[in-house]
Amino acid sequence: MNADTITVRRFTELVSARQTLVDLYADVRAELLHLPNYQVSTFTERLDRHGSEPGWETVIAYADDEPVGYAYANTIEPGNRWWTRLVSPAPEQYTSGPTVAIKEIGLVQPWRGRGVALRMHEHLLGARPERYATLLVNGQAGGGKVQALYAGWGYVVIGEQQPLSPDAPQLNCMGRLAASPS
Repeated sequence: MNADTITVRRFTELVSARQTLVDLYADVRAELLHLPNYQVSTFTERLDRHGSEPGWETVIAYADDEPVGYAYANTIEPGNRWWTRLVSPAPEQYTSGPTVAIKEIGLVQPWRGRGVALRMHEHLLGARPERYATLLVNGQAGGGKVQALYAGWGYVVIGEQQPLSPDAPQLNCMGRLAASPS
């Protein structure tokens, strides 16, 4: 498996990518599907809500025409519930104008650790008009490895968010410039 063989395709309408995203999610999160916040039906509800929000788009990574990963995002504006659910206010540069919110990133197990997730992430952000990007992460996920991965991509913690669902963990809100910080 070589990451160079991966192709990344962009979709701006949910209908054309929905089933692929649901199938990928079920594969990516297979070991967590027994938990209420990770059930496929819960994801599908979130996906449908996110897919109807302004600026929604997704990228899907393919290996030999087989989908192996996805990332999707949409635009959030000042006052969006993303910001109002933070325990303390985020820095003004993130909240004073449109920001791209990465809502999901997932990659099937055999392709993890090969740079594919970063490639999808950068492809998704590469065509975005927003100056800043933000995402939420469970700081305990993977023993802290997921948050460390995002830190390696240039993200810093800008706040904490308590999700509405009592089954969901508290999340760290991270942010960075949308353009690659290279």
